[in-house]
Amino acid sequence: MSNLYFKNSIFLSVLFFSFFAYSQEIEEVVVTATKKAESIQDIPVSIEAFTAESIEENLIEDLDDLQEVVPGLISFSGIGGGVQYAMRGTGSYGVGPAVVGAIVTSVNGHSVNTSAFGEIGFFDPARIEVLKGPQGTLFGRNAVNGVINVISARPDNEYGGYVDVDMGNLDSTRVTTAINIPFSDSLRTRLAFTSYERDGTTRNLVTNKMFNDRSAYGARLSVDWDINDNTTLQFTTEEYVGDDTRNNIGTSRCLPDDLLGCDNFVAGPLNTVSAPTGSTNGAGNFVAGLTPLAFFNTYSGQAATAPQDYNQARLNRVPSHYQKSQISSLKLDTALSDNLTLTAKYSYNTRKYDMMQDNDYGYTENPFPGVLASQGLPPVSVDVCFYTFCETVNSDRTYEFADVNAFESQAEITIISDYDGAFNFVAGAYQFDQRNHNRYMIQTTALAAMKDFTAHPYSSTVYGGAFDGYGGFPFYSTLVLGLRGVPACQAGFFGPAAQAGGGSTANTACLQGALAFFGINPYTLPIEMGGFINDDHVRTKSTAIFGEMYFDLSEDTKMTLGLRYNDDIVKDTVHTCLGQLQCPNYTTASFETNEYVFSPTTVLVADDGVAYKLALQHNINDDQMVYASYSTAAKAGGNNPNVGSTPDVYDREETAVFELGMKSIFMDGAVLVNAALFLNSTDGMLFSNIENAGSKNYNVDAEITGFEGNMVAFLNETTRIDVNWLFIDGELQEAAMPDPLNPGQIVARFGVNPLGYVPGVAGCNTPLGICVPSTTSTIQALPLDAAGGVAYGWGINAAGQNVLLAKSLGFYCTATTMAEIGALLNPTTGFNPLAQRGCMNDPVLVDLTGNKLPNSPETSYSIALNKDFPAENGMVTARLAYRFQGEREGNVFNSDRTRVGEQKYFDFTMNYVPNNKPWEIGFYAKNIADDQFVGGQSVTSPLQGGSIFLTYTDPMTYGLQFSSSF
Repeated sequence: MSNLYFKNSIFLSVLFFSFFAYSQEIEEVVVTATKKAESIQDIPVSIEAFTAESIEENLIEDLDDLQEVVPGLISFSGIGGGVQYAMRGTGSYGVGPAVVGAIVTSVNGHSVNTSAFGEIGFFDPARIEVLKGPQGTLFGRNAVNGVINVISARPDNEYGGYVDVDMGNLDSTRVTTAINIPFSDSLRTRLAFTSYERDGTTRNLVTNKMFNDRSAYGARLSVDWDINDNTTLQFTTEEYVGDDTRNNIGTSRCLPDDLLGCDNFVAGPLNTVSAPTGSTNGAGNFVAGLTPLAFFNTYSGQAATAPQDYNQARLNRVPSHYQKSQISSLKLDTALSDNLTLTAKYSYNTRKYDMMQDNDYGYTENPFPGVLASQGLPPVSVDVCFYTFCETVNSDRTYEFADVNAFESQAEITIISDYDGAFNFVAGAYQFDQRNHNRYMIQTTALAAMKDFTAHPYSSTVYGGAFDGYGGFPFYSTLVLGLRGVPACQAGFFGPAAQAGGGSTANTACLQGALAFFGINPYTLPIEMGGFINDDHVRTKSTAIFGEMYFDLSEDTKMTLGLRYNDDIVKDTVHTCLGQLQCPNYTTASFETNEYVFSPTTVLVADDGVAYKLALQHNINDDQMVYASYSTAAKAGGNNPNVGSTPDVYDREETAVFELGMKSIFMDGAVLVNAALFLNSTDGMLFSNIENAGSKNYNVDAEITGFEGNMVAFLNETTRIDVNWLFIDGELQEAAMPDPLNPGQIVARFGVNPLGYVPGVAGCNTPLGICVPSTTSTIQALPLDAAGGVAYGWGINAAGQNVLLAKSLGFYCTATTMAEIGALLNPTTGFNPLAQRGCMNDPVLVDLTGNKLPNSPETSYSIALNKDFPAENGMVTARLAYRFQGEREGNVFNSDRTRVGEQKYFDFTMNYVPNNKPWEIGFYAKNIADDQFVGGQSVTSPLQGGSIFLTYTDPMTYGLQFSSSF
């Protein structure tokens, strides 16, 4: 680890020792991280803070911009409209609405929904503070790994304001304005407004239309009322709305594989769909009567037409993306005495989020041939209603929907002392209450079409409408699986009419008899059951008592003692189903209502804990301070959003951080250097696996060592250099998890020798009844049964054993020993998800010990050169910034296919400010090299074929800025 630090710190040393003292001085940044205004240089915490001026310098408009500027801060969109965060190599890696975030995102000191925060524009800010490490002894919401706090500008006593206009490429226009309106000496208001419009960056080649645009506005009202000389009341309310065709997740990577869906060793090309034979779609399409076999690739040839460009796509529909966030707060500051201040604050936040997008990120024109294509019937076209729209479907497609409503309230009361003596304190109580209704769905053509047989062309052409009003999996499986002949019909059990046509369910009488025999009544399914649905109602309540005490041990030495007690309750009421195939809480009577019946599992997880902080700081002189701190934190456990009625609880996460730092100003104020060395030890860090039809969070221990800091230095009166850096080394401790995409832990694939295989006949003419592996065959998989409901292939594990890989409806099953293979192949009790029989063999656990943490690049830094050019009538200021983020792992398994490459950006700004004129004009260019990088990526479940879903960064943007104050 030390080698990493010394190697990457060379450039800092060279810069530092080449400086001379100049009269230009660094301006210290004042923050409110300790509940009172203090200089960053006096606080024993690693903080990066951006004033309104530096926010403008760094072109920070939103979270995407902020993470470019703060080394080690990583955020990207996840499934269902969530946002994942990492800071200092640690983050919130759990998945599910009940997961408590490790990083707190806040506005004006109170938490806001982390997903909403990822989309709120930072308009009219006074400051952005990024606090690293545990902050719970001072911060209301439990901040385990850090806080990002956006502080909005407050009203002042003078009438006036400003207007900023930004016009750039992609036909972008951003307007931000604010105005102060003082009604009296004691009553002040401020109105702020912003709007942002931008054309799309991605072209849908199917319609030749652009998408991934921006269309948003925000408004804020701030009111400050001095009730008397000792008391001030602050009211703030704001709204931010975005309504556009933005991607939630950008696209996919996949090398199609007939068995697996996607090759799980190779990332594969962009915009490519997994083979349906290895996902839910294969068997689903067959049971829905859309294809003649389950082992049928409806996306055949799609990879050849998939554009290999982030800015191109082939989609059935472009995304729709809507979010509305409202944040309101009321804060009362009153002086109880000359030395005590009481602060009482209440806030109420809401979030409405609706999203739809093409979940397979691809397009095919291959028609559905229909299960009765061999009888001369034409291709199938079905009128299908998905969650938010209906369309006529004649080819395969999958859509994703998120429907989120969140409400949270927070109340806090704090007492802050300001004694002249050696002792001071901050003490507070805090209550948090959040209700989050998160409905997330992935709907496929097959499962959506199964809702109502009336829409299927066979309803009229084959059965003359006799089965209108039927729908659902029991009806469709009886119909489709009986097309090869029903023994009871063939034997005349349902009468002579049912024997016609060979006793097949293509015969109306036979199908009627079979339905009656199995007790299948006519009913149709609601729209919500047209695929996978996770309907989660989460109530999170937290009560905390917190505070810090400050002891001046001497004139230059100060000790901080902090304490926090948290009492958390998470109530998770969750309903998860994969259509009717996996929906154990739903009863037959519920299905027969023809309406959506919320049938949840309810889990209550209660947790409490104590966290503390000990810090010592010592002033070497007036400009140099060193400190050491040890902080702990914990966040509550919760429940995994899995299919089933059995609670699946994960444990709490506990963190301890030791930090050794310095805050220094050198050379008569010309150079500022703040740096910290830290060791983070986390027990039970959450990591999520997307397993089958749910998400399972695992608790894994981890350790992270890091060195971070920032430097600001004036090389002369008109030249300044800014440097920020983070070097980390993080790894997982002793732990093991299953890899859902490689449950047999194969290291290489074999082909299948087709000798003895006859199409349309179950199995293979060998002693095992299946074809043997082959090192020369290019056939990836063969169907195990005549209908292709289960497909299989072969691999080899690290021990040199042959591993049988089977997959059906997207579910995996692997077997190594002869006993396991025999159990898997048993036609009555073996693996067959269509018959509700899962895998009987447990997956192999993967040893994670020593693996690197995901989203933890070892090296991140930014360097910016600022230059002023004085002119006779004004000042020209130029800034060139270079930002670098190293390669990082994409998951805990450290697989090659999920690794995220390094990122490099150049940004440039130039502004002209005339002398004594209330306006300025400037030019900016972001991402000058016009490179696009992967922002974040995650691997989908086996049900989706194991595709890699990824977000990507914007191309180059540039434009002109004009600002005027009045």
